[in-house]
Amino acid sequence: MKQYLFTLALVFTYILGNAQTQLNDSNIAKTMQKLSDTTVIIQYPSIWSHAPFLLFLSKTGDTITAYEYKRPEVRKVNGKVPSAIRSVMYYKDLTEYMNEPVSINRYFVEKDISLDTLRNLWNDILRLKLWYMKDDAIEGSGCPTIKGSNLTIHDAGGIYILLISKAEIKPLNFYAPNEFEKFCPGRKGRQTAIKLSGLIGKAFREH
Repeated sequence: MKQYLFTLALVFTYILGNAQTQLNDSNIAKTMQKLSDTTVIIQYPSIWSHAPFLLFLSKTGDTITAYEYKRPEVRKVNGKVPSAIRSVMYYKDLTEYMNEPVSINRYFVEKDISLDTLRNLWNDILRLKLWYMKDDAIEGSGCPTIKGSNLTIHDAGGIYILLISKAEIKPLNFYAPNEFEKFCPGRKGRQTAIKLSGLIGKAFREH
């Protein structure tokens, strides 16, 4: 029972603590603005998982680099380690990751993607004209209100984008873009966000 309560307390610490890092972009955005010419950051917020997993594509001069911000692999422990100690080891790693502000730290890792792939990816992204994108706050979220129709989607994820240049930091937020695009296609900003996510996601998955 004590072990159960201890574990439950850690889980609540994880949930409450990670609310501080969910979409906590101010520090990392300002850092990337200072250190690079242009950066695109994508995050996939979800009410089910508040882990600050982010994908970065950054360009400084002629150099294009990619990074992931993610939790490190779970530590492997010998089967002889008592379960109580194993749980503490696991949740210690988890709570440290969730409670540390997103920054260029030990969770910020370079993604090994070939130079040709990065150049092609960057050129594909430039064609999307991201700085002209309008998000849900401007175009509207979900489907347009139509008489006799009131479609809502609960508990879905989203796409959160940060566009960073030396002059500007532009946040863009889209709720359930893939789901709503199936039911009521047509919002240009949402379509661009899906294309951007697809391009970056494909490059990251394949390397």
